[in-house]
Amino acid sequence: MGHYPLSNLKIAAILAIGTLILSFLAPIDPPEKDSNDTFSLALPIKPDTSASADSINAWPENNAEAGASPPEDPLNHARTTYVILQDDNLSNVFAKLDFQARDLQEILQADGSGALRRIVPGNELELTKNESGQIHILKYEVDPLNTLVATRLTRGFVIETIEKQLNIVTAHRAASISAKLPSLYKAGKKAGLSDNLIMELANLFQWDISFALDLRQGDKFSLVYQEHYVDGVKIADGKILAAAFSNSGKKHTALLYKNDKGDATYFSENGESLQKAFIRDPVHFSYVSSSFNLRRLHPIHKKVRPHRGTDYAAKKGTPVVAAGDGKVHEASSNEASGNFIIINHGEQYITKYLHLSRFARGIRAGKSVKQGQEIGYVGSTGWATGPHLHYEFLVSGVHRNPKTVGLPNAKPIPSTELQAFRLQTSPYLEQLAVLSREVDKDTLGSGSKTGK
Repeated sequence: MGHYPLSNLKIAAILAIGTLILSFLAPIDPPEKDSNDTFSLALPIKPDTSASADSINAWPENNAEAGASPPEDPLNHARTTYVILQDDNLSNVFAKLDFQARDLQEILQADGSGALRRIVPGNELELTKNESGQIHILKYEVDPLNTLVATRLTRGFVIETIEKQLNIVTAHRAASISAKLPSLYKAGKKAGLSDNLIMELANLFQWDISFALDLRQGDKFSLVYQEHYVDGVKIADGKILAAAFSNSGKKHTALLYKNDKGDATYFSENGESLQKAFIRDPVHFSYVSSSFNLRRLHPIHKKVRPHRGTDYAAKKGTPVVAAGDGKVHEASSNEASGNFIIINHGEQYITKYLHLSRFARGIRAGKSVKQGQEIGYVGSTGWATGPHLHYEFLVSGVHRNPKTVGLPNAKPIPSTELQAFRLQTSPYLEQLAVLSREVDKDTLGSGSKTGK
């Protein structure tokens, strides 16, 4: 081993000590952060507008200012969709799905609308859990337009309602009565109308047309109405805007008019009210089993006896309505008529309803009723061979044929509004005329739609 001069050893020692001192004084560069590291932020971050719809819809604008924690991404958690069953309530749904009762109570307390206490069979619940098994987001489809969203925050839940955009489309339909389509219902279904629209169409003309007695081959009808769409899917029919019905060569027209107060009522083309003091048929029936006939052979007694009313054959339990406003004179029973109701409509008019299975709730002598109000239900009590309604119409104490008796009118449009009425309804009249010509050209059930 070689020997070094003492001076060289001293120099080497000085250099080593200097290097050590410099290593402590020099700044140290931090290591590069691994991409998998996470940081805890003290302040909440509002979800970016590009985030999922679930997180956006559940985050009100003022939550960040309130110091609430933002909702976690529900896409990373277990999500359950549940269709409400008959007799379900939110409590037994939570129990079925093993969600915590405490979450249920907090959500119900936050729901000021009360919609979650009245969940409807067939509607959907969507529930998302967080990692602790608690409710993170609850969504309830109140109706096709509105969804209620409950979102967990740092302190309890916040609830908001998300409303979808409703698109209204104007639709046209037309059809005619024929040997193959002998009823309004069959012709309407062939034309593509829903049951509700067919019923609404019948209700428009119920004061002038008996759809059991008056329809003839060659009668035709047309209507302009609204359809409601959400996300390109039809959810419901809207109002009938205009309708025309040609019956035995006589044309009846119904035009919806909204005045400057926002009241909407149907009038004829001349501005006369469609509503009369009485409707022609007080029950929705299958067919007329016996018409007004003063020399009818009685089906039970086999003798010629006057039939001073109209018999409407219908299923037992079919609702019977008051033909006009009035007061119940009698609601009783006897051997011949079975359960029956007599209504006084002022001093001049009386209507009678016989063979009922039972009376509607609250119907008794002295009770005031409105036109169209349910008063009883079809049956076969008394002298009846099957379930039907026997309906009588008396004027000044004399039986009259309900089909042909003249009915008093309601008030027409005020003369000061006639110009506004014609301006508002003239486009619908033109559309009805076009549709009528299409039916004449054998375009049965034709229809079209236009955006609005």
